[in-house]
Amino acid sequence: MENKENQSENLQMTRVLGLKESISMTVGTVVGVGLFTSGSAQIGHVGPWIIVFTFLSLLVSIWPALIYAEMSASLPLAGGTYNFAKRGLNRLWANLAGWHYIVSVVAICSGETLAFANYFKILIEQFGISAAWIDSRLIAILLIIFFLVLNFRGIEQSGKAQTLFMFFFWGCSILWFLYMIPKVHLAYFGGFAMDKLPSFKELMYIFGLIWWCYTGFETSVSMGSEVKYPQYTLPRSLKLSVFLVFAVNAAFQWFLVGIVSHRFYGQLAQATAPYANGLQLAGLAGFPIILLCIGIAFGGDLSTINPGIAAPARYIYTMAEDGALPSFLGKIHPKYKTPSVAIILVGIINIILIATGSIDYIASVSLISLAICYMIGCLAYMGLRKRYPTLKRPYVAPHGAFGAYFTIVIYTLMLIYADRLALATAGILTIVCLIFYFLYTKKRSGLDVPLQDEIGVVEEPNSVQKAKIDKQYLVWKWATIIVTIIALGMYVVPLVFN
Repeated sequence: MENKENQSENLQMTRVLGLKESISMTVGTVVGVGLFTSGSAQIGHVGPWIIVFTFLSLLVSIWPALIYAEMSASLPLAGGTYNFAKRGLNRLWANLAGWHYIVSVVAICSGETLAFANYFKILIEQFGISAAWIDSRLIAILLIIFFLVLNFRGIEQSGKAQTLFMFFFWGCSILWFLYMIPKVHLAYFGGFAMDKLPSFKELMYIFGLIWWCYTGFETSVSMGSEVKYPQYTLPRSLKLSVFLVFAVNAAFQWFLVGIVSHRFYGQLAQATAPYANGLQLAGLAGFPIILLCIGIAFGGDLSTINPGIAAPARYIYTMAEDGALPSFLGKIHPKYKTPSVAIILVGIINIILIATGSIDYIASVSLISLAICYMIGCLAYMGLRKRYPTLKRPYVAPHGAFGAYFTIVIYTLMLIYADRLALATAGILTIVCLIFYFLYTKKRSGLDVPLQDEIGVVEEPNSVQKAKIDKQYLVWKWATIIVTIIALGMYVVPLVFN
């Protein structure tokens, strides 16, 4: 009996991710396919007003990020929204959240591989090599296989690679920004005027795609069982990540507005790689495109694909462990301590989505499913407050109840004006989930253990460790404040000079 318990303990996931890795995982998931494809292509519709949409997207993302910060600090478990909904609502809602999250983040990952393929092909063409004959889907599938192996071999290795990808991306981005400053035309900002105001329906659709550039802000939460000192690390990573995402989005969009003339907006709106295509339209081929594509493809895209496999695999693992999915999906690899079967399943779903070859469709499916997942998360937040009023909450979201209702209303409004085909896909997914729940999941009781036993012992840092993580957080906090101010200040410059 003792040997069995020791074996079970040895097959548990380990807490190895710190603040740096949590932020890298989260920002890496968010900053990628949305910003470098569908999101920035909306400049072709709204021009310099992109900053208004980006700022509004930040505002409607802050509250859910803080709500998730509170829940994750209280329940630092793998599976994020699934576990929150299971405890705060019931297993039916938990399953809906789990299915939608898995499909959404896998969609982000598959869209990212296609984005990588597009930018990679443009990069190759800058050296005079024709890449038109290469099927982007083949490149995307090969990339998925590489990251399946990386994630299969352990979260610590994956976390280190993630940090490398993110810092490489930031380094290339800064170099590209500095090189492109003399190429920016402040007159292109045009005093924030548009020739024609899109209809409200179009504006909501555009807003949804730009908001998609923020989805995935709770990626670190889904890996709660592998985060060290989660009572501190998770709330801090969530609070910082959402502003870092805004700063990156705003900065890149500022350069695209300042580089591409209004007369090319029609082509920009249809671009599959807006930044590379925008440079080509502006006559800036060669080094600017090479540096940009290297940074986006080998930094931004890779940093999204990596957690795009890790996060949904943890959801699948948690749901299988709870009886919501077949038990074999909850197996932990004895050597690498990873949910190996779940990771393989994520790879299979990725390949299926990649086969569609449509980033716009994938984007719409992803934003709809994540919006649904976040709304269930907000309902779970209110349920947890009511059911577990004495639960230890290391972090408390300010005005959380109002923020939850506000988020649900705004996200519902976005869904009303979302792509109809993607809405239909989400509807079909919901129906399939419900059928599976009543035919399979409902018959299984799931893990019925006291909440504190499920959470287990969460290690508290000693005074030296606490001082170290506080210092690290302070550095990240001030860096985030500075880059956010700089990103906002960039949009003030055209107003002054125009």
